[in-house]
Amino acid sequence: MRRVFVAATCALALSVSGQERLGRVSFSNSGNAAAQADFLRGVAWLHSFGYEDAIDAFRAAQKIDPSFALAYWGEAMSFSQPLWFFEEVDKGRAALAKLGATPEARIAKAKTAREQGFMRAVEALFGPGDKPARHAAFAQTMAKVAAEYPADDEAQAFHALALLSTMPRGDAALPIRREAGAIAEKVFARNPDHPGAAHYILHAYDHGSLVARALPAARAYATIAPAASHALHMPAHAFLQVGFWDEAAASDEASWNASIAWAKRRGLSIAARDYHSLVWLQYEWTQQGRVSKTKEAIAFVEQAMKTSGPQALKPSSPLHAGGHAYGEQSEIGRGSGDAALRNDRGSMRARYIIESERWAEMQGQTTFDNIEELFALGLSAVNLADAARVRSVIEEFRKAAAPAQAAELREQAEVMLREMEALELFAQGRHDAAFAMMDRAAALQARMPKPIGRPFPVKDVNELYGELLLQVGRAKEAVLWFDRALARTPNRSRAMFGLARAYRNAGDAANARAAYKRLLANYRLADAGLPEVTEARDALR
Repeated sequence: MRRVFVAATCALALSVSGQERLGRVSFSNSGNAAAQADFLRGVAWLHSFGYEDAIDAFRAAQKIDPSFALAYWGEAMSFSQPLWFFEEVDKGRAALAKLGATPEARIAKAKTAREQGFMRAVEALFGPGDKPARHAAFAQTMAKVAAEYPADDEAQAFHALALLSTMPRGDAALPIRREAGAIAEKVFARNPDHPGAAHYILHAYDHGSLVARALPAARAYATIAPAASHALHMPAHAFLQVGFWDEAAASDEASWNASIAWAKRRGLSIAARDYHSLVWLQYEWTQQGRVSKTKEAIAFVEQAMKTSGPQALKPSSPLHAGGHAYGEQSEIGRGSGDAALRNDRGSMRARYIIESERWAEMQGQTTFDNIEELFALGLSAVNLADAARVRSVIEEFRKAAAPAQAAELREQAEVMLREMEALELFAQGRHDAAFAMMDRAAALQARMPKPIGRPFPVKDVNELYGELLLQVGRAKEAVLWFDRALARTPNRSRAMFGLARAYRNAGDAANARAAYKRLLANYRLADAGLPEVTEARDALR
């Protein structure tokens, strides 16, 4: 197997061979030469968010050289996972406390001014104050280190990460995204095998207006650090946003398989696998028309729920008792455990039903794991003409959209509430009122950030609007709404199918054929016998 150089320190070139292909980093330091391989392996894992392995490596370096200040820096850094919206402050502080009793004492043990800069940064990250204040201080301190050492790849890379940890939501983050991305691009240009550079480019440009700039890093990162499951997943962030379904699915399938191998290597249960990549993969399979695979993916989660602890066997939320949780918008909700797995199961069951339109499979179901599955129950009830169930679902959405609920749950629930109310009105034949309600839903969705992963809400308002317009013979208007759906979620297969039908019904044969061709390209690996494929092929004869 090819050797991958992950370190160059103390004037020594060190390499790690075997299966840990993690990229190439250079981090000069004053630690013992014997501790370098473990320390630099820890840095490489840290850049690819392999936190458990990073902690192991940094602790191994500490054991070899107990006075190695940056080994404690690295362990503490591993307890801050800002782009996953998670941190363990007490554990980070405990890691630093092993080096010395006070920040001043710990910083003094760093033997160079540069190392002291890194130590000041981590002390700010785990110092006093609330999370925003600590992360702002971390970013400010790393900015000073980066300014003092402009040619230092690690100073620059961790400055980029520190900036990304301070991002506000939505378009307000664009200036920080551009700044962090530009920093990471310079490192990437100097060292095309740097795992952090490629990784932070992908996070920085994880936005519809910037995603094209992420594609070179997306195509490189998986080859830089294939030992890291997260490194295999991250390219999907770019591929999904531009509708490259085959590339996105390949990324997440590789990530899922790597997480299986990782959990086995560490002797962990199947609940420790990276279900985040599987949830993304399941959505990507829906876009490829691989319906049987999407259903199989749900079984993996349900199997893990049986092994994740005693809570796993508790019933999910009854239809008349209110839902909980919601589908993640970016990296929210990562990890294992019953709550995360249950949320994943709900989202996956919802997408399977909604994308395949197999409404009858939800007939009689009275529980849901999150509001995405609740919406699937409601949409199934509409299509099964079960008015009483539709009304029950609407009442549950009103509870989820109540002011007392968490902001992001409430935001999505309100959009889906208006969609459900519109569907109820439409089923009653009150079409004008239904479209007025859809206008309200569209306005609410327009205020939300554009999805950077699986779309939210689970059924795009523009897409649903177009489908309802087709049902009442307003095909030309439907074209506009499907175009809006595709602008928000490029190349989405069901929106493309709706667009093809809208053009066909509007008498625009050329554009209908083009849309059907694009759908068939998406469905190149689709299950045999899908009605959408049959319709598209018939239209192209």
